[in-house]
Amino acid sequence: MPSSDPTASADPTRGLRALTFAFALSQFFRTCLAVIAPELQHDLGLSPAGFGALSSCFFLAFAVAQIPIGIAFDRYGVGAPTRLLMAVGVLASVLFVVAPNGATAMVAQAGLGLACAPVFMGLMHFASEQLPAARYTTAVGRASAIAMLGALCATAPLGWAAHQFGWRPALAVAALCMLAACIGTWRHVRDTGHADARAETPMNLLLGSARLLKVPALWTLIPLCVAMAAGTAFRNAWGGPYLAEVYGLAAGPRGLALTFVSLGAFATALLLPKLVWRHSVRKTVLYWSLLSLGGGALLSAWPAGGLWSSVALLTVLATIGMLHPLVMTHGRSMVPQALRGRGLGVLNTFVFLGSAVTSWAFGLIADAGQRHGASAPGTYAGIFGCATVLVLIAVLFYARSPRIAPG
Repeated sequence: MPSSDPTASADPTRGLRALTFAFALSQFFRTCLAVIAPELQHDLGLSPAGFGALSSCFFLAFAVAQIPIGIAFDRYGVGAPTRLLMAVGVLASVLFVVAPNGATAMVAQAGLGLACAPVFMGLMHFASEQLPAARYTTAVGRASAIAMLGALCATAPLGWAAHQFGWRPALAVAALCMLAACIGTWRHVRDTGHADARAETPMNLLLGSARLLKVPALWTLIPLCVAMAAGTAFRNAWGGPYLAEVYGLAAGPRGLALTFVSLGAFATALLLPKLVWRHSVRKTVLYWSLLSLGGGALLSAWPAGGLWSSVALLTVLATIGMLHPLVMTHGRSMVPQALRGRGLGVLNTFVFLGSAVTSWAFGLIADAGQRHGASAPGTYAGIFGCATVLVLIAVLFYARSPRIAPG
């Protein structure tokens, strides 16, 4: 429902555009490490486990921030918290460009995680407050598809730029885009929170978030929130090392291969709203999860079955991450309107905690394989097997989820 607050954003379209641009930039930053992973490991002196930790810093900061951000959205609206954290992101993006070692890069990644943490949840929350319910799913689905252009820029274009100029100048351009996104959000996302949330003490708001964990229905979604990372971890970070170590691809060809993975995600983002319209949110999520499960199982059985077949299967596995808006929509239907910021925050915490944990765990598996002299395909069979088990558990839980409430 549109907000009845007279101080709500007067032009929600411009606010949604600003948040969509920021979301595209968030997709870039969460994806860019995959293409330049070997170069980062070399320049920053990172082992496979160190690279996993570097990637995890972004998602761990992202996850830790979700519940406080959800509280801030309910209390103050989307604009103010998002502007503050994106200003942190401007500084962090510059720090990453000049990072002399892995430790500094990890601090910068954590700052970027904080900056990107409010963007997607803010887009969903802002849309739910400013748009009629009938337009909500379509608007968020369209924004998700457009934002995938950021992920596409982090594939072949970034690979080409890193090859031609080095990864630091390429990411300097991204830092300028972060500044532009911060300015756009400051100018166009002008909203306020809920009066009842402002009347509560911060401790009561935090306890309200904790009480959401007592809602049994949410626990049918939480394993899927974690498992979405099992696919996106390969698009965001581990697809690059996989293609470099198993197939020997340099930065340019890696970027091209990962472009196909991101194009698959882009096409999926366009397709999913049509499937929801024909079927339902719940059925679409369940059957697409099964499709991704099949892709992961085949990769774990044949991790070196051929470059293009592996890229195709990697794409199928990675598209589970595009279910994110639908899972959030499902969860949104389970909580009262005044708790929606916190409800999205709780679910998003598990999404990005899953991203942090899986990226770190994949690094440990890769490190163990290196120490024990395992072949690259054997090591990645273990990594894909881990991802597949997570998706299987998620499917079993989600199959027991309630049907989404109308409206």
